Amino acid sequence: MKKNLLIVGLFLTSKMFAQTGIGTTTPNAAAKLEIASTDKGLLIPRMTKAQREAITLSAAANGLMVYQTDDLVGFYVNTSATTTISWTRVNTNWTRTGNDISYTAGNISTTGALAGGNSSTSNISGFAANITSISANYSITSADNGKVIQSTSASAITITIPTGLPTGFNCTVVQMGAGQVTFSGTYLNRTGFTKTASQYSVVSILHLGSNSIIVTGEMSN
Repeated sequence: MKKNLLIVGLFLTSKMFAQTGIGTTTPNAAAKLEIASTDKGLLIPRMTKAQREAITLSAAANGLMVYQTDDLVGFYVNTSATTTISWTRVNTNWTRTGNDISYTAGNISTTGALAGGNSSTSNISGFAANITSISANYSITSADNGKVIQSTSASAITITIPTGLPTGFNCTVVQMGAGQVTFSGTYLNRTGFTKTASQYSVVSILHLGSNSIIVTGEMSN
């Protein structure tokens, strides 16, 4: 009888209190569970990358979290609403110092745009230009945007400028070899020149949009 009363009492107590506290008798009203401590932390399951990737779900578990101890160490959370897991790494390799952020752990890529806060004062610094060396006929591609293309050919070559380059595309061509460079394609040049002037000539290619491409610099025919 006493055992039954104890069970009923525990059941009623659990119904009376909507929150559970560990280390506190007054858990936050907005939390289902509050853990309070000033000298200890919370450890969630720790595992290797292989162990994390081997996890399978019999039911959706959006928000499932683990801590990976090797490879890219850090917290990983499942963001999938189905039984097919989709892990997202919570940690970041960005370092913030004051109003500045830095990233030194690898490469950064984006499929969107990078915008400065002020078109008059924002600037990009600390980047080296990619230099591509050619010694034969060459066709410009969008991947050449921002590059310096140097021709080391001893004989004349042709650089073809196609349509469809991204707006704002620009690159620089330098005739380092003795061979003159001829520019082929549809473009604008105020003097109608189509070739580099001589060895060590520098020519710029700039796409202003709608296939309006300007080729200008040290040129001749």
